[in-house]
Amino acid sequence: FPDALEYIYVSDQYTGMKSQNGEQQSSSPPPTTSGSAAQQQDALNASERSVRRVLIVAFNITAQNGRSLQVTSETIGSDYLRLVLHLIEFVSAFRFKSKELKNKAIKNRQRIEEQFLKSVNLQRQEQAQIRREDKRRAEKEKVMQSDDA
Repeated sequence: FPDALEYIYVSDQYTGMKSQNGEQQSSSPPPTTSGSAAQQQDALNASERSVRRVLIVAFNITAQNGRSLQVTSETIGSDYLRLVLHLIEFVSAFRFKSKELKNKAIKNRQRIEEQFLKSVNLQRQEQAQIRREDKRRAEKEKVMQSDDA
């Protein structure tokens, strides 16, 4: 297994993979709107973010460093699958050992949620400011056109 195992990722707060530019890729279909509108839609659906528990195991079954891995369908079907099933059982038994650790985790999650809500509020304020500026600009144009006529 050490030659083929690439990484193991365990999370109980998984929201999706992050791409290179910092946006999150969720398992839901991507929105068809533009970037700022998509961010605003994400902000509006803050309470509906899909958070799930995951165990992601990545295997690299290609040859590395001139060595070839002997992989057969029996090996994949039995050994690797058995490893993943064992990890599922092992990880499902994880619990916080002390109240202090649990409280610390809850506090960190609340802090992150507050930061997210602050950024959502900031985005909404920016969008409202842009709309107000557009209205003022439109009113000025109307006044200028009425003065010219």
